[in-house]
Amino acid sequence: MRKWLGDSVRMAGALFYWNTRKTIYRLKRGSGGCPCQNPSDSGKPLETGCEAVIHWQRPARFRRVCPLLQQNDAGRWVCSVAAAQVRPFWGRVFGYVGGTIALLGLTAAITVFGVMRWIGYDVSPRQVVWPPAWAELRTVRAQLFIQQARDYYAHGQVKEALSALSVAHGLDRENYRVAIMLAQFYQVGNPTEADRMYADLLRERPEHHVETARVWFRSLLARGHLREIGDLAARQLPREPGQTAAWSHALVFAAERLQRADLLEKAADDEALSLHAREFFWLAGKVQTSSPDEAKSLLMTAPLVADFPYDRVYRVETLIALKFPGEAIALLGEFSSQMSGRDFARLTLAAYAEAGDEQRVGREFRALLDANKPLRAEVLALLATHLVRYPDANLLAMVTDALVRVPPDPWQARMEACLAVFCAAGVQKDGDRMGQAKKQMTEIVGRKDGGVTVLERFFLSGTRRPRLGNALAEQQNAMSLDLNYALLDKYLMKN
Repeated sequence: MRKWLGDSVRMAGALFYWNTRKTIYRLKRGSGGCPCQNPSDSGKPLETGCEAVIHWQRPARFRRVCPLLQQNDAGRWVCSVAAAQVRPFWGRVFGYVGGTIALLGLTAAITVFGVMRWIGYDVSPRQVVWPPAWAELRTVRAQLFIQQARDYYAHGQVKEALSALSVAHGLDRENYRVAIMLAQFYQVGNPTEADRMYADLLRERPEHHVETARVWFRSLLARGHLREIGDLAARQLPREPGQTAAWSHALVFAAERLQRADLLEKAADDEALSLHAREFFWLAGKVQTSSPDEAKSLLMTAPLVADFPYDRVYRVETLIALKFPGEAIALLGEFSSQMSGRDFARLTLAAYAEAGDEQRVGREFRALLDANKPLRAEVLALLATHLVRYPDANLLAMVTDALVRVPPDPWQARMEACLAVFCAAGVQKDGDRMGQAKKQMTEIVGRKDGGVTVLERFFLSGTRRPRLGNALAEQQNAMSLDLNYALLDKYLMKN
């Protein structure tokens, strides 16, 4: 081994040393004597000894440097050409050097790839060995921290999840998914920073404008930031004509609770909106500034806004809020074919509940919860949300007992139904029913607390309960907008 190592070291030096000397020899056109042949020999082929292999343990290894070396019949290592024909072999130098560099590079790449995969980076061989792809490694590193954040959050380690996401955002600031996820995490602990990030994303990432606005809206709604909701809804109305109903409802909701009819009047004057939308906001503004009886008259007699289905929902909903359930029921009969089934069902329940017709509401519940029919999660969520606005212990028992009939998939719909039942029970401070819903949520999310610790404290604590915004922000992604609106209506002015 020592002899082999010695010759290997000699070879590394010989490649450059002897090829350099032979190059100089050739440039001098053979003057000064051949540098590698024994000067005392004849200089003839196969008779002249090789000066370069004197100290080599195995002279044959020198043939890798100079293939002119041969062993003659006498066993002596000699040069196979005359002195005048001695020449360098730089091709071998470049071959050995290039091969060595390639081997070292391959070894390094395999090592780096193996270490990164062992750590957990989802890196590909191309990203390790191809220099133009190295820029992608920041994204790969960010993905690891994103996954860590998800794992931490799944185990209820919110602070650790936030820390991991912050690192991911620092590594890959162009990654929209990381930024929007980080903003969502900030909503509970640092809402000001969350709002700043949302505003930056709206400005800097116009290709994701719609998604950012919707996520930000959910955040604002969970926290009950009505002024910001009104501003955002007004900006989004001309940008999302396909979601006019949702943004119109948000603007009306904010304007009514802020007692800011000017927000509706401003929308009515906004030329960026369709004529139908402007007509609707004119009506909504007039209703808000009128007395209850005048508002009722407007809602019942004003011409319907063409091609604007939300106009019908608004009229019925407002009549119920103004304590005119009979008129609301009359309009429901007239508008039944112009509403979605969900809107018709929830408004029908609300109108009869406002009218005090408990028997009719009970019949509706029993029909929708018929044990002989499959129960959809959306239906149970609708019924539970109704009980947030109109609590009833008997009906709560019915919807809670029906939870076990909800199909496991899709799990998001099941989670939404469980959360609605949990809140309906929370409104009545029914700890046992809350526990039943919480047990179902625990099975879904895999967390002992079901992900509703703050919300549970909000419902069951006394005067020192958490802020409503913090309670709702904890589960804003699983909470339906209807449920969020219902909880704000019930607690916003009290919290």
